[in-house]
Amino acid sequence: MAKLHRRSEPPIEVTAEMLGIAAAPFQWFSQRASGTVIVKLRVTATTSRRISAALRASEGEGTTAPVPFLATLVENGYAERISPIFPNPLVEPARRGALRTLSVAMSEEQPVKAARGLVSIKVDPRTSADHLAAHLNSLGSEVEYAYVPPVKYAFARARAASKASSKSRRRLPRRTTDSFGSRQWGHGAIRIREARAKSGFVEATSIIVAVVDSGIDKTHPDLDGSIHSYVNFLPNEDDRDYQGHGTHVAGIIAAEINNRIGIAGVCAARIMALKALPKQGNPWNAEAYYRALAHPITAGAKILNLSLGGGFDPGERDIITDLLDAGITVVAAMGNEYNKGNPISYPAAYDGVIAVGATDEVDRRATFSCTGPHISLVAPGVNILSTTPQYPSELASEVLYDSWPGTSMATPHVAAAAALLLAKKPNLTPSQVRERLTKTADRVPWQSAHPDDEYGYGRLNVEAALK
Repeated sequence: MAKLHRRSEPPIEVTAEMLGIAAAPFQWFSQRASGTVIVKLRVTATTSRRISAALRASEGEGTTAPVPFLATLVENGYAERISPIFPNPLVEPARRGALRTLSVAMSEEQPVKAARGLVSIKVDPRTSADHLAAHLNSLGSEVEYAYVPPVKYAFARARAASKASSKSRRRLPRRTTDSFGSRQWGHGAIRIREARAKSGFVEATSIIVAVVDSGIDKTHPDLDGSIHSYVNFLPNEDDRDYQGHGTHVAGIIAAEINNRIGIAGVCAARIMALKALPKQGNPWNAEAYYRALAHPITAGAKILNLSLGGGFDPGERDIITDLLDAGITVVAAMGNEYNKGNPISYPAAYDGVIAVGATDEVDRRATFSCTGPHISLVAPGVNILSTTPQYPSELASEVLYDSWPGTSMATPHVAAAAALLLAKKPNLTPSQVRERLTKTADRVPWQSAHPDDEYGYGRLNVEAALK
């Protein structure tokens, strides 16, 4: 069994072998939430009985029983708290305690199955999170895996701007069509206008698209009628979209169509905005991210847009598995770091996810867009005009509307296409949606094969997908 050490000793890295995965992903996205360790309890009848027996004994309802090691971490000074990733709202936080936390995490009432048993450990400042994770990985009878969670990043390459000039606070145009529609070159590339003109076209008004991101400007005049719901999972932030990223992504999907202002979304789906990406300077909150990821499972969304990514994360992988098993199509960005080593980004690289790269106006791969054998298809991701908050935000150079590049911008084109496909054929499974969107994509002149590692099956074609 690994020995547990304090921070005074040299830190060690939790190896890929400890988690039973390939080593390569850990070479890339090195920033992690160093004060947190995520643990998945081994979900077996033996583990459940051990936790239940120890809990009953602690409450005076049974004989003395061995206490699981995780439950001793706070008492022994290695952790400040242990929390279930998916809390039971019927159990008061003050009454949980370590044993109650483990019991809640193992409950069959959890909204997840593959991710059942997840807990978060807030590490004591004197304890090395890496050492603790390594030690927990040696507890084969109790723990399936333990790791320090990687930070996830938004995949937009917009120019950072902390302030917006007064000049940018333009009056909203008042014309009879969406004023900036002619600047949405991506709509022509994916043939959405041709699709909408076809007989039998079904608008996606009945479809909910979940967007896990930095939030959304709920009062934006091009989005206020498109929002189904808004949940902020970050306990230390208000509902504003400080990055501006979530507002931009949501506009690409479902900015109001023909409302005489601004832009038009690719579809008229409803947006379930799930805020989990913190503003600049605030720490990464893995628990908030996991809860946002799992929220659509019980909330009615059919599609999840993830214009974000980072290193391999076992808990994220298991939640993605649960989403797919629940019939939710997951669309994720390939990443923008092609010129920084072309890393493998997750969640795009998980099995079953629709992984999206970015192309420019001539269907060439954007220079920043990551490649790999897991790519599904590409979509417009350069100079993409969309909504931004009405207040200054970190990524936007302009308020109300701004043009950005990024695989973050390509991904919502595909999520919106999936919404239109499900509106027409609601019984399709996530794998069938993925197959339909990829097999009907247009092969572009720059592809070396069909599929290949740069373009996947080609550039999204909504008209062909809906035939």
